[in-house]
Amino acid sequence: MLRSRSMAAILVVEDTDLLRRMYADRLTADGYRVIAAADGLEALSALRSDTPDLILLDLIMPKMSGLEVLELVKKDPRLKDIPVLVLSNLGQDTDIQRGLELGAIDYLIKNDARPADVAAKIQAILKLAGGRVSDGPKFKLLVRDREADADAFVDSAKLTRRMWCP
Repeated sequence: MLRSRSMAAILVVEDTDLLRRMYADRLTADGYRVIAAADGLEALSALRSDTPDLILLDLIMPKMSGLEVLELVKKDPRLKDIPVLVLSNLGQDTDIQRGLELGAIDYLIKNDARPADVAAKIQAILKLAGGRVSDGPKFKLLVRDREADADAFVDSAKLTRRMWCP
């Protein structure tokens, strides 16, 4: 379930130390809990022990590219619903299309995006994600031919009629 802004966790995956610290500092100042990773392998390691509310992902990194990380995240049932915002120097249409096809919620080009723009985009994405339904169990009551079916369900579940809408 999405945490409040002051508790929301952002995984910042960026191999350039200065940029990683800059975004971590900005997001921390904005009230987010930041998890930092310097490459794709560190990001996957962090995801084994923590589940962030959003991943800010660079694409060009040593050891494992951001596209590989994105692909693995979106294939993992535990992680697939985490919004991924790509922030990369790769700005060709084919690069952007590939990132979005793999499941990124949006794609920003580093040279065009100021830290304030990135922070605003993260806030907007988390606000939208706040309306998502949890992955908990979903129950549906199918009432077929008779009202008695609903009555039997109410009795067996020990529900009271006051819970029903008039």
